[in-house]
Parts: sequence; C-alpha cells; structure tokens
Amino acid sequence: MKHFYLLLFLLMGFLGFSQEQFQGQIIADSIGFTQVNIVNLTQKIGTVNNTKGEFIIDAEEGDKIMFSSVQYEPYQITVTLDILQQTDNKIYLFRLVNELEEVNISNIDLTGNLVEDAANIKTKPFFNSTSFGFPNVQPMTVEDRRLYTASTGGIFTVIDILSGRMDMLKRMKAIADFELVVANSKKMVRESFFTEDLHIPEEFVEDFIYFCAKDERFEKLVHQQAKLQVIEFFTSKVEDYRSFKEWD
Repeated sequence: MKHFYLLLFLLMGFLGFSQEQFQGQIIADSIGFTQVNIVNLTQKIGTVNNTKGEFIIDAEEGDKIMFSSVQYEPYQITVTLDILQQTDNKIYLFRLVNELEEVNISNIDLTGNLVEDAANIKTKPFFNSTSFGFPNVQPMTVEDRRLYTASTGGIFTVIDILSGRMDMLKRMKAIADFELVVANSKKMVRESFFTEDLHIPEEFVEDFIYFCAKDERFEKLVHQQAKLQVIEFFTSKVEDYRSFKEWD
C-alpha cells in the first residue's frame, strides 16, 4: 500500500509539473522564405517557425509570447487556456513598411569655371550595345552578383559552402525573385480589381497576391506579361484563398 501511495504521489507530481505547449501556424506573405523569432518572454525561451509557418513552444496560461522579424510588424499575445487546448492557432503577421525620408534635389549651381563645373556634372554613357550588334545584357541584381561571386571564388567557394553562406545567398535570391514577381503582378491590374471585382478586403489584398505568387504557373504568366491570363488566375484563386483563410 505504501508503494501505491508513493507511485500515486510521483504521478501527480509529474502531471503537476508537466509542461504545456502553445502551437499553431503563422499566416503571412513570404513566410515560406522567412523565419520568425517566437519568444516566450515569461519563461525566456524561444524557437522559430518551419517553412509552412508552423511552430510549437513551451508555454503556460498567462505567458507572454512575442513574434518578431525584420520583415513583419512585431506581435505579442498572452496565452490563454483556450489557446493551449487548440493545435491550429493562427497568428497573422503584416509586413513592416519603412517610410523613406523626403529628399530634396536642387539644381546644380554653375560657377563659370568649365573645368570645375564639368567635374560636378554627372553624365551617362551614350554607348548602346544593341546599336553595334551586341546583345542587350540586363544588369545583374545585387543578389545575383553576390551569388555569382560566391560560386566562382575558387577556394573561397569551398569556404562559403562549408560556412553555409552559399545557402544563405540562394535563399536571399529566391526571396528577391519572389518579391519581384509580386511587384510586377501588381502593375498588371488596377487596384480596385481585388476589392470591387474579387470582393477581397483591402487589408488582405497584398496577402492574397502573395498567396497566388506561390504557384509556379502564376510566376510564368507574370514573366510572360500575360495580363489577361494573370487576371483569370487571380479570379480562379479567390475560393481557394477564402478556404485558406477559413472565411465563410
């Protein structure tokens, strides 16, 4: 009998000190390419999401959980008993918009000294490669240049691969390419198309575009500048997006 009470005491102690967990999924554009810092401020522990935005972290009722990333606005939540009992909690993050300070550009003041004035005037080369029969080569983006340098650096390429820098550069380029597809698709339709024709709330328009941009077919249509097909694609994805958002 003593052994029974001892076992019961240990079991109750284990259950009393067992750690509960807060789990769910982060819903945000480009979340497949972004890791969000998820920190339990109360217990001072943290984790990050996977490529699907899913996460799990130890937490108890009343704990403060902070979601932060350079791409998104920080978001804090207080854990409740209801949250702990659910496994499909949704955390919505919105992109952080940094406004640039206004820059005033004034006309160049000429001094009358030709040598001094010529040195202060910026000029553009008039050479056009296509006029001489050469192909018109588009300038490389910052991400392309970094990736090219890392992949053609001889012994430094091995160091980059071992250090993980190559994977980081590929990830940065993938993000930049993805953002470019989103930006170009926005230019192909009028702003009111999403709210008036597709009946998507204004605050979710950008999120809807990112949702569509994850499809490889959409990326090809944007690259081909197929405006009509892009509009049809947007229209065809509305119901899928509503189901994804769990809207009625």
